[in-house]
Amino acid sequence: MTKQKSSTVLAFILAALPISTILAAQAAQPGDPDGPGLNTALVDSSAEVYGSIPGTTSNDLAKSTNRPLASVRLVRTYVPACEGNVPGSPDSAGTLCPRAVELCAGTPDPTDLGFWVFTAPAGADPQASESWTATGEFACRGAADEEEPAALEPVVTAEDFRRLPLPPAEINVQPPNGRTLINVPTNLYTDADSVILPTTVLGQPVRVRATPRRFRWSYGDGAALATADPGAPYPNLRTAHTYRKPGRRTLGLTTTYSGEYSVAGGAWIPIDGLATVDSPGAALTVLSARNELVGEPLP
Repeated sequence: MTKQKSSTVLAFILAALPISTILAAQAAQPGDPDGPGLNTALVDSSAEVYGSIPGTTSNDLAKSTNRPLASVRLVRTYVPACEGNVPGSPDSAGTLCPRAVELCAGTPDPTDLGFWVFTAPAGADPQASESWTATGEFACRGAADEEEPAALEPVVTAEDFRRLPLPPAEINVQPPNGRTLINVPTNLYTDADSVILPTTVLGQPVRVRATPRRFRWSYGDGAALATADPGAPYPNLRTAHTYRKPGRRTLGLTTTYSGEYSVAGGAWIPIDGLATVDSPGAALTVLSARNELVGEPLP
């Protein structure tokens, strides 16, 4: 990766995020001012996240409190899957062989070839073969242009994924007035949707897709439920809870996301790791009630 590329400014445009998510990001403590990081700024109903990696001369870092959310630590490249082919070698861009053709013979695109995947630390010399590590994976792609240098793509790691401002799931309670009765099921559920965060890394468009996979409910009375089910409105009571004692309770929800990313409109690549996000607690008052028979007096 060239020095010019190492100073690329990262800019996340996160449209229509909940205001609570934006404010929480702004309230984070500053990180290392000399290290890589992103910043958030509230712009109408959107959050703009600015950032840079070492070497940049951008003033974007002054726009808001620094929160190190993501940085480029690894890059990947592809070479035709031929014996002895490695990044930086003279034949790494254009050498083809029967194996490279056969690996992807069954894909819908007849021009696809098999490529080995290599990674290197960001900032390493892309022409030095010793900088690269084989991942053991291969990908089916169109043939590379022999006149162009091998493309370097950013790698979104689990650590990067966990630093992104993933939205906390909303806690929905039925009945909705913050009060419920003992010995009657209180329904809790959330709306589980995937979210796509678009960004630009190393001059290339990158999309990160986060999908909620598991939910851990804390009912505030010592009981909890871990499930892959987000629940649903009444009459579905799959994630409901029945309180046995009156009192004030604080409901909690932790959402676990899996992630994948796509570079320049390419295939989705799984992120090796999960991210968890805690939702703001919801207050609930549990009341007791006494049953009484009420009837009209006899004539």
